[in-house]
Amino acid sequence: MLRKTLAGVVVLLIGATLMSSRRAEAHNIDLDKAQEVARDFARAIRKESNGNYLHYSTRCGRAFPGHNHIVKCDIEYQNAKDTKAGVYTCKEAIEVYFSHHGRSDTHNYSYFIRHTSGNKCGSRQPGVDYV
Repeated sequence: MLRKTLAGVVVLLIGATLMSSRRAEAHNIDLDKAQEVARDFARAIRKESNGNYLHYSTRCGRAFPGHNHIVKCDIEYQNAKDTKAGVYTCKEAIEVYFSHHGRSDTHNYSYFIRHTSGNKCGSRQPGVDYV
């Protein structure tokens, strides 16, 4: 009886592991491409500022060592006064990522962006239209 119970628990654990890993499947993001997606987003924010933000800088890196599913980026914007002072006017943090997908025939390899800081430097919301 104990063997049957243990065998049943093992089967359930293996099944749960396989099901959860299927939902979490994702592909690696190219770090250079993710950096360019962040720059495109920053350019859009700079453009909508109507000249308030003259410069921007991006710093991106892998979110988790050994994995490349999510790239974290810090973006700093500067107006004319802050450029001279060497400080930033506004700073925000974003993540660039692939949406997870199952093993279906239709994979979505679009780059998505989401804010990870409470600070937003423009009214533009992240999305896939920056790629």
